[in-house]
Amino acid sequence: MGLWGTVIALIITFPLSFLGAVNTSPNKALQVIVKGIFTFLRAVPELVYALLFVFSLGFGVLPGILTLSLSASGLLGKFFVETIETIDPKPMEAIQATGGHHAAVLRHAVFPQVLPLFIGYILYTFDHNVRTAMAIGIIGAGGLGLELFRTMETFKYPQVLAILIIMFLIVTAVDRLSLYVRNKIISGDLLEKGRRIIFRIVLILIIISCTALLVYIPLDLNQAVKGLPFLFSFISKTFPPDFSEMPKYMNLIIDTLAIGISGTVIAVIISIPLGILASKNFVRFPVVFNIAREIINFFRAIGDVVFALIFVVAVGLGPFAGVLALGVHSAGLLAKFYSEAVENIDTKPKEALEATGAKTIQVIRHSVFPQIMPLFNSYNLYILDRNIRTSTVLGLVGAGGIGFELTMGIRLFQYNKILALLIIILTTIFIVDKISEYIRKKIV
Repeated sequence: MGLWGTVIALIITFPLSFLGAVNTSPNKALQVIVKGIFTFLRAVPELVYALLFVFSLGFGVLPGILTLSLSASGLLGKFFVETIETIDPKPMEAIQATGGHHAAVLRHAVFPQVLPLFIGYILYTFDHNVRTAMAIGIIGAGGLGLELFRTMETFKYPQVLAILIIMFLIVTAVDRLSLYVRNKIISGDLLEKGRRIIFRIVLILIIISCTALLVYIPLDLNQAVKGLPFLFSFISKTFPPDFSEMPKYMNLIIDTLAIGISGTVIAVIISIPLGILASKNFVRFPVVFNIAREIINFFRAIGDVVFALIFVVAVGLGPFAGVLALGVHSAGLLAKFYSEAVENIDTKPKEALEATGAKTIQVIRHSVFPQIMPLFNSYNLYILDRNIRTSTVLGLVGAGGIGFELTMGIRLFQYNKILALLIIILTTIFIVDKISEYIRKKIV
């Protein structure tokens, strides 16, 4: 599911991203339309896509693949467009000055600059899709997540632990591989002499594995075609939206925003010490560094929805379970960002303070924080934006907020209510996205 979702998203976004970038789009109207499509695809939470496709196509892998394809298209599109818009314009101008046509400009001036970062983003998206595939399985979109939900429903906790360990190992392996390849591609030494034979062997094994996965989980086009009438029927039944309980919906949206904000605060508190301990240039003991990295990988491997299920069992239904789920999972994301930021700082101020006998806290306060605070603020805003988007659907597993109301509407077949809730959720996410984007630009 993760591989297929990434492949289809790449096929969709690669050509569209050049039409959506300011410096490569043929006209302004097309650029605005493409960017709007990417924004919409990114704004809809994965679980909402999964619910829609499971409802119309039934349980199985196909709804999961379609969900990941659309969600990853929005994510990849954003990355690709931003990368294209930040390239050096001089090679483009030089080719245009010689009378080169648009295809020549793309081939010789744009592609060479964006390709390394594009590959890095594709690998990151694949890593993200593998994690997401496990989460959306909980609502019937196939994969290991579906088995996890079944075992939790039947209280088979030893099997639950086994599945969580498997999920952790899979995501850790994918994360390590994608991180290694991404760093080598960006640094330019992937094909360094002495490593070429090993790289070619690994590349062949990866290609064989990916081909096997593509054959093992084929897209059933007949199932998709047969499911289209059900999808259109579902959409038609939702009109007109029912806003009769608007005051209740607004209170639930406020609860949802509170869950997202509270989860982000908890994540920041956890991730600051964890991110510093996971930084190679700051921790002298490999044991501490490796333990911190594995804790981060575990937090990242287990998705928000899976954590929400666990905390619902532990503390009961309600917003508190959602806050804990967001706090723990996004702490893994933030700690990874923090550790990478700390590892990339200028070490000279740190070494100067250490030479004067400064304590560790003083070194962090006066040499590390001043360099990483702009990035920290940007990462925190990104996670806040993400957590508010995610908190809208955590209620699907009983973790409070407007998602719980959406779940009840689906179970009771209240189609008009479902559309009203989806409109409110998407509007809230769009507003939060624009506000956070504005603040992030001002800070950075």
